[in-house]
Amino acid sequence: MTHPPVHGVTSPRRRKRGSVLLLVLVIVVIAAAAIISFTERAMTEISSEGYYVQRERLRVDAYSALETTLAVLNDFKTIDGALYSPEQGWSDPLGYAGYQPREGVQVSVDFTDENSRLPLLAGDSAEPWLLVLFTDLGFQSDEIQVLTDTLLDWIDADDNPRLLGAESEEYLRDDIPHTAANRMPTRLEELSGAVGWRSLMFDDAGRPNGRFESFKQLVSVYSPGPINLNTASESVLRATGAFSDPELAALEGAFPERQGKPQQGKGYYTSLTELSDAVGSLPTSMRFGVKVEVLTVVVTVKEGDAEFRLRAVVRVDSSSASRTAARSQSPGTGPGGQPGQPAGNQGTRSSNGTSTATSTTVGSDEYPFTIVELVEDPPASTIAPTSTSQNP
Repeated sequence: MTHPPVHGVTSPRRRKRGSVLLLVLVIVVIAAAAIISFTERAMTEISSEGYYVQRERLRVDAYSALETTLAVLNDFKTIDGALYSPEQGWSDPLGYAGYQPREGVQVSVDFTDENSRLPLLAGDSAEPWLLVLFTDLGFQSDEIQVLTDTLLDWIDADDNPRLLGAESEEYLRDDIPHTAANRMPTRLEELSGAVGWRSLMFDDAGRPNGRFESFKQLVSVYSPGPINLNTASESVLRATGAFSDPELAALEGAFPERQGKPQQGKGYYTSLTELSDAVGSLPTSMRFGVKVEVLTVVVTVKEGDAEFRLRAVVRVDSSSASRTAARSQSPGTGPGGQPGQPAGNQGTRSSNGTSTATSTTVGSDEYPFTIVELVEDPPASTIAPTSTSQNP
């Protein structure tokens, strides 16, 4: 006699099938997770490998464009005797040379004449124009004195603090102890560690604000002077305190193309005598000139979404004394180098992957220039967000 099934009771066979099904589902989930993890890791490694392969390819393009640029600058220097202004015709060196990048690659070259800026290398003699510059940037009198004193204390070699300045003794008492550099900043951003600067020129995260960016555009840590009157802006000339308003107006009139007017003459002057004939006597309270002696060259290479930048600070003075001094300061030079990199400049590799070279002579038989600094992938300027503009 067969008994009817009892409701609510699961047979052993059904329980076994359910256990097997659950086990299979667990295995499927684990396998899927493993496959996804493996795929993500593989894609990351492939992307990383592709990035470095593409970076090396763009790196060669950048050095090639830099060498072409240096060759063009040398042509103009040889023909005209010096570099005076991009108005000579070297503002587009790649176009001048007929340089053709690879298909799909865009290459651009930008210049900054370091002699067009106020020379921070002037040291103590920079104090008068620093006071004027900080005033023009909109700082109060007590802030101006703090910024000036702490900057000059940061630069000078002694440990004697100025009235409102600071030296290592004070910095060592900070929450994060450090010392005054007692040298010229390698990058102006390092001044975020200086008293006064950290609160007036940077935010709490150490990011520069708008007034710092304005300051950065007006000073140079590479050129000791003189200031090139062919390329200096009105802001720079006004900050020197050497020119009256009528004299500034006369100088602006000597370069009508700056106001969008038709160019008259060459657009640049080859001597102070030639310029003074056009504008009248020039002040002697500061060193002024008409030549480009230190030039920053930034090469940017783009291919799709990838971008590589190369910055070279070049001393165009080719005197033997300059070469000898640079060679004695060089951390090490020698023939050859990496593919596409100027011969004689091996550079040094920093912890963040940028390549730098300080006062390294680029083979004098090949180039008449000295590479003061060579940096790969220079970071873009990051200005701290502000609710109101801090620019003057």
